[in-house]
Amino acid sequence: MQQDLEEEKNKAVIQDLAEKVENHEANLKKKNFAIQNLEIMVKEHEGALEKKDFVIQTMEGSLAEVQTENDKLKNELLRQSEKFEQEKKYFEASLKAEVDKYSNLQKSFKELQEKCLSFGNRCVQRLKDVFHSVGASSSKFTPSAENLPRTLEYIEGKVDALDEVIGGHADFCALVASRGTATAFLKAGCTHGNIVNRPNFSLSASDLLDIPSLARSIGNRFMTQIWVSGGRKMAGDEARSHLKPVRN
Repeated sequence: MQQDLEEEKNKAVIQDLAEKVENHEANLKKKNFAIQNLEIMVKEHEGALEKKDFVIQTMEGSLAEVQTENDKLKNELLRQSEKFEQEKKYFEASLKAEVDKYSNLQKSFKELQEKCLSFGNRCVQRLKDVFHSVGASSSKFTPSAENLPRTLEYIEGKVDALDEVIGGHADFCALVASRGTATAFLKAGCTHGNIVNRPNFSLSASDLLDIPSLARSIGNRFMTQIWVSGGRKMAGDEARSHLKPVRN
């Protein structure tokens, strides 16, 4: 806004100066025309000796006035010209400063845009890796520097979907763990599997409220000997074999 006001002010000064110059040129033409008339009068009255002195004095007086006026106009024109040059230099310096400022802003914006794009690429790839590690996948997306808000929206949607992904993976791990534990019992020759597997056999989440020490011990052995030693990887591999897109 300040720059626009300065530009308007400069334009007004330049226009005013141009009008004054035109007026001065018009006055000079009038004076020149008057001098020409005087010269004609001198030539016409050369023969009139009795009026020669009067005509000469009149002409000299007019010429002196014209010269005085001409000097005034020259001085005024010089003063306005110097003022114009000063304002021109000031305007050019201000314009250069604004151009440099704009150039620096453009450079800073470009650097920030590149940093945001790099961050967006890392986030998208990291989320993709996380989803894949737990047996989930998402739609293909390529971040763009021209549309960073869309990239942020995509990342936000995938972060929101993590709760669903993690919950589903936890359920799958519980399934794999229960199958592994049952397998361990069957391997030891336990015959209670058929009983537990009956539809009328009662299973409830309340069974987890008071876990016997033997069950805890068996669970710990399952974690150290099966789950950590390859069970977790097998669960991940099986989960990834059923990859399907998650909702955004």
